[in-house]
Amino acid sequence: MGVTTSSPHLRCASPDDLDAARDLLTDVFLVDPLMSTIIGAAPEPRAALEHLHHVELSATYLNPDHPASLGDLAVDDAGRLLGVALWDAPDPAGPLGPHGEPPAGLDLELLGDAWELCLLDGTMCEAERPAEPHWYLYMIAVAPGARDTGTGAALLRRGLERVDAQGTVAHLEATTRRAASFYGRHGFVDSAILNSEGRLPDYWAMTRPKRRQH
Repeated sequence: MGVTTSSPHLRCASPDDLDAARDLLTDVFLVDPLMSTIIGAAPEPRAALEHLHHVELSATYLNPDHPASLGDLAVDDAGRLLGVALWDAPDPAGPLGPHGEPPAGLDLELLGDAWELCLLDGTMCEAERPAEPHWYLYMIAVAPGARDTGTGAALLRRGLERVDAQGTVAHLEATTRRAASFYGRHGFVDSAILNSEGRLPDYWAMTRPKRRQH
């Protein structure tokens, strides 16, 4: 994928972005250490991951009737998608619904045993989230051809501007130490190691404290 701008354009995602956002997230997370383990338990991993992203995006992050979740996009001069960031505002129901209930339209047969691992992941993440109201970065992904262009940093800064405007903390999980180092440069610190006793790779919960208001 060629990149036609040195400074990505940022905008809010809309339902019209569903296919492009789904495809980018699928391409990126299919090789993520955590997600590849989870989705590897599905009969057809790529189809299952594509379906999971489609449902989450349409039900929450790209759904105008679900204001507690939102998506930010980075695009190039030609309008091609370079990156996606998905956020939950303080106290949302979460992408999988209350108490881990599957959202409408989720095909549990397509997910197979991966659904149990999705719930395990969700339970572990939920247990380490801050008790106080916080913004939660559910996912951030940058297209391979747009890496090392500042796209991920620009998307993250956009979300953190909302966090700081509300005077709250931010929270996320990092699935690699390289990702954790990236988040650390933006003020996140390790808050817990998420360990499932070998069912999933270890990963890290990270929290960014409130910024002092001037």
